[in-house]
Amino acid sequence: MMNSVPSLEKGHKYHIFISYSSGDSIWVSGLVNKLENTLPNLKICYHERDFIPGKTIIDNMVECIQSSQKTVMVLSPDFVRSGWCLFEAKLSIFQDCMLHKAIVPIMLRPCPIPLQLSHLTYLEADDEQFFEKLCDVLLGNNDEMVHSTALVHYQPSLLYNGKNILTLPAVNEESENWQPGMYSCAYVPDPLKVVLEDTKVYKEVMENINDIPVTRSCLRFTTCRVLLCMIIVLLFITFALFCGVLFAMNFAHFWGILIYSPFAMVLVLLLTVLINILCWSSRHNKRMMQRMVQKTCQANLILSKYSVLAGCSSRTQLFFVYVSLLHCKETVLNTFGHDSKVAGEMWERSISNYSSDYACCLAKNHFPFTSVPFPGHTEERICFCQYISMQLAAGS
Repeated sequence: MMNSVPSLEKGHKYHIFISYSSGDSIWVSGLVNKLENTLPNLKICYHERDFIPGKTIIDNMVECIQSSQKTVMVLSPDFVRSGWCLFEAKLSIFQDCMLHKAIVPIMLRPCPIPLQLSHLTYLEADDEQFFEKLCDVLLGNNDEMVHSTALVHYQPSLLYNGKNILTLPAVNEESENWQPGMYSCAYVPDPLKVVLEDTKVYKEVMENINDIPVTRSCLRFTTCRVLLCMIIVLLFITFALFCGVLFAMNFAHFWGILIYSPFAMVLVLLLTVLINILCWSSRHNKRMMQRMVQKTCQANLILSKYSVLAGCSSRTQLFFVYVSLLHCKETVLNTFGHDSKVAGEMWERSISNYSSDYACCLAKNHFPFTSVPFPGHTEERICFCQYISMQLAAGS
């Protein structure tokens, strides 16, 4: 283990900044004490001791990362659920810091690796030589970390398969319910850049999703629907009063008029129009959601090539999840004959019919099944071919 602590570079106050979840504070506190006792000249920054009161957590984190030569991230389920959310929420702010600072991930307890860190190497806290390896990395030059053999490269991509990368709100989320959601396609959002950097592809995808015609019906206005309903109700009351007069004058003559006169047709027409007006909003919204889901599934034919699926579960919200479909695609192709035209068509049909709902289930971490009768291609979640099979079995 190296014994000499390198001098701080210009503009830096600390050698390392430690980012961790409050649930792991006891372990981190013990690690800091051991590092400072072993390496007295090592300047360590961590929030329980060094954050400036009165500043926001984000501002403190940015300042500490910028003033530190390296950033240590203590990975655990608690960190992924809470601590990493701070980075994801302001990824554009931390992007520059993370590109120009050496990052040392420590796997304290097994957890899904955030996509933005999946290309890095990490140290295992339960390794017998963990502390010695950590000191070697912390005392080494940043440029040398790329060639370090002290770290174990993280490989299993399935560990984070199914991760919700981004929940994208519509730019018109405050608009009327009859308007379809519209999404910005000017640039790729920061969280999505990890797996999709091509702006042209993203623009093509979002333009496809946005390509939903806006209704021109006057019924889209609530005032118009209310006025029409009032007119129809008044006509209905007038007709009822007229029929009442006929009934009082001559019962038999009344039924003759009701059966053979145009008033019966008018009654049916008024009731039909009234029901259609009252149900217009719900029917229109249902059709609009169906179109949005169809457009999202069509976009997934492109996105799936980048191991991304989009899901549309509401008018003003899109989910983007990271999920590799290679094994599922292979299963479908083998089922229908790998080299046949039918196999490719069945795979495209599967994406076009089920991919949006599947992405929503992944994003919400909830599937409408109580049990899975056969193993799939992911360890902790239902894979795409499992989802298709179970939906077909359910008759969906």
